[in-house]
Amino acid sequence: MSRLRMQVMATVLSISTILALGAGTAWSQCCIVPDNGSGTATLPVGCIYYGKMHIVDGLPAGTTIDADAQIESIASLSEVAGGSLGGNQETFQAVLRLDLTGTGTLLGYSRLVLVPLPGGPSNMTESAPRTPGAPVQSFDTDMLRMQGQITGDPDFDLLRITAGNDFGMPSPGHTTLTQIAPGWAVDSFFDITYRIDFVGKPGGPLGGMSGSTTATIRFSVCAPGAVPVESTTWSGIKALYRD
Repeated sequence: MSRLRMQVMATVLSISTILALGAGTAWSQCCIVPDNGSGTATLPVGCIYYGKMHIVDGLPAGTTIDADAQIESIASLSEVAGGSLGGNQETFQAVLRLDLTGTGTLLGYSRLVLVPLPGGPSNMTESAPRTPGAPVQSFDTDMLRMQGQITGDPDFDLLRITAGNDFGMPSPGHTTLTQIAPGWAVDSFFDITYRIDFVGKPGGPLGGMSGSTTATIRFSVCAPGAVPVESTTWSGIKALYRD
């Protein structure tokens, strides 16, 4: 092996020592959150969760309202020991952003609706135990309750979203925190079972319509099309420098 190649290998070895904090583990750069001072991050993390939701029931045959959905502006209100996963139970507040698009008889319909998810018992998550200080912390998380609604909207007399285990709609998930000094890279998702109840506003495009749609979708911290970054293993680095 040439002297130059040996020098390159030595440099890469030094870098790989840093990267080894997450070696062999997939981690996402879609969201990085600060350390809470105890060697971990406070849950639920203040990331944006992306998913797709649909309104089907109560609409004419062949018609849907599809929504690019985001759970955003997440603020953790409390994190206390307890819950069915044996770790912590967390309350939060957030906003559910719905970019609505109609199909079928509602082709051309387009709206942005913001549904508040208020703080308190209506919006809670649970997490399994994790080890503060460990460079990689991987643990189950459940959406225990998620509920918010709007009324008096130009198109909706009522638009209510309900989800979570406690409402009889299983919503399991998983979170991995990978240390990226001075914070944490977050890879997280929830497979949320949700129900959308709506009542159309008389005189509007949904006037005379109402229904209740139940479905299951994945909310994750990476936007559609984003690819989580794989942390690099030493064997992978060496492969770049083989003869």
